[in-house]
Amino acid sequence: MRWLVALGVPLLAGCLHLEDPAPSQETRLVVHAVLDWHAVTQTVLVYRARTGVPNAVEGGDVSDDEPVSDAQVTITTPDGVTLRNWLLATPSGECCVPGTYTFPDSLTESWLKAGGTYTLLIRTPSGEEVTGTTTIPGPAHPIQEPSRFFFRARDTLRLAWPSVPGAASYEVIIRIPRFNAEYRTFSDTAFVIAGTALTIAGDEIFERGEDASVVVSAVDVNYYDYYRSQSDPFAGAAPSHLDGAVGVFGSIVPIYATLLLVR
Repeated sequence: MRWLVALGVPLLAGCLHLEDPAPSQETRLVVHAVLDWHAVTQTVLVYRARTGVPNAVEGGDVSDDEPVSDAQVTITTPDGVTLRNWLLATPSGECCVPGTYTFPDSLTESWLKAGGTYTLLIRTPSGEEVTGTTTIPGPAHPIQEPSRFFFRARDTLRLAWPSVPGAASYEVIIRIPRFNAEYRTFSDTAFVIAGTALTIAGDEIFERGEDASVVVSAVDVNYYDYYRSQSDPFAGAAPSHLDGAVGVFGSIVPIYATLLLVR
């Protein structure tokens, strides 16, 4: 209770200095890059976390953080080929999206190889250097099942799949596109969830009358270590496998997909 006694002493002085801002935290360089086997583009996001705390992001949204422009970003393939990012224009045609570095769409099928190890190198205009490696899981044989009815009150979703070489875990995403809502978790080689299941916050995972897409992906250890802390509040702080920054350089391979017509 010592702070209660001391409170009255500086009270008068406090009237003269109404604002006493806390010291600003040191910014941190953050990188988000995930090689997605089925994506049409591969994107590297580089920014500074003004609060010193990195945020897992999607779609290039870095909220109030500061994007890092004019960095040199390269990815080296298992064959020793070094790829440099292409400039990415905004929807209005302006070039380029700050902090976003995109790699050529046309090379996606040729330079992403199952079991291959890739090296990321970033040099910022201020001279900072970031490096990281990821090994893409696989080979895998993706399964696309036809859509089917799923009766929320009585059905249970049961999935099983063969293990994929190099996979640290498997990410399961249940997404309701119309609401832009999703439930994601990690599992081994099987996953079971009741139609009436709720999220930790008490929300329904399956919405009656709304289609739900289900995607399972094999993920490397970098992706798993980083993103499991986003879906599991008890997982603790996400470790970083990058040198020179926090964040992730990982890889995923979708192995199963279907659409549930929830009733």
